[in-house]
Amino acid sequence: MPARSEREVVVRLAGRELRVRRHEPLSRYTTFRIGGPADYLVRAGDRPALELALEWAEREGLPVTVIGGGSNLLVRDGGIRGLVVVFRAAGEALDGSLELVPDDGATVVTLLATAPLSWAGHRTSELGLAGLEWAAGLPGVVGGAVVNNAGAHGGEIGSVLVDVELYDLVERRVVRWTRADVAPRYRMTELKAQPRPRRYVVLSARLRLVPGDAASLLRTATENARWRREHQPTGPCAGSVFTNPPGTYAGYLIEQAGLKGLQIGRMKVSERHANFFVNLGGATAAEALALLDAVQRRVSEHFGILLQPEIEVIGEP
Repeated sequence: MPARSEREVVVRLAGRELRVRRHEPLSRYTTFRIGGPADYLVRAGDRPALELALEWAEREGLPVTVIGGGSNLLVRDGGIRGLVVVFRAAGEALDGSLELVPDDGATVVTLLATAPLSWAGHRTSELGLAGLEWAAGLPGVVGGAVVNNAGAHGGEIGSVLVDVELYDLVERRVVRWTRADVAPRYRMTELKAQPRPRRYVVLSARLRLVPGDAASLLRTATENARWRREHQPTGPCAGSVFTNPPGTYAGYLIEQAGLKGLQIGRMKVSERHANFFVNLGGATAAEALALLDAVQRRVSEHFGILLQPEIEVIGEP
């Protein structure tokens, strides 16, 4: 176990080295730029690194929380006890990892969970494969997108999902879930429904994409990314805060309730898109939760609709 005075130590385990950071602020690993400290934190870019981190946590008797790109996530100010594994990698390092298998006129693409979602949207479009162009410009990684059934511009990952390869943290083995097992629905899956700390970590996903014109798909992907930059805030935020109620849009309800620009502490409802909260710098999770509660309450008073959070809240108060 590393000494208290050491912020990072190198642990040698099974002939390999594992860099472990202690009391690491999780604000560095979320798109909200909010979050208290992890007791211990390891960055893992592939399955062997993940397994090594899990082996060390087991040896030390630590609970494990795995996060990906850190979008759609609010970590409370008290941080997370035990070991946090940040499971993601740079897209450029993953280019050779794409597996393409023809399948009855379509192509089954295997994407590693650590791959950035935006990169996956651009790369499959370049290859002339349709079905992920909506993902261009979105934050997060493929694993998180599968867990949350992420989507935009009328598409979602669940609609093209074949199956997923998962790592079972309890039995320390790899299992495969079909699309039916994952049960994707609007911004929810059986994986997301697991209580934290979750038992399963996504290792890879197989997606069935159809042929398309690469130039046209790239134009669509580029346009989607451009639209996002122009219509959604670019500062520290976590994506859509609330899911859309049936028949309407959360952003529309928030705007009509006169809440654009509402601010609590250093957290503010975006004036560009009302379903986004922006960290103006130095915001706390307590301020973000207070703003979320205020927006829920005001929209309920105006429209009789209780908005449901899309962002996931984890960690200690």
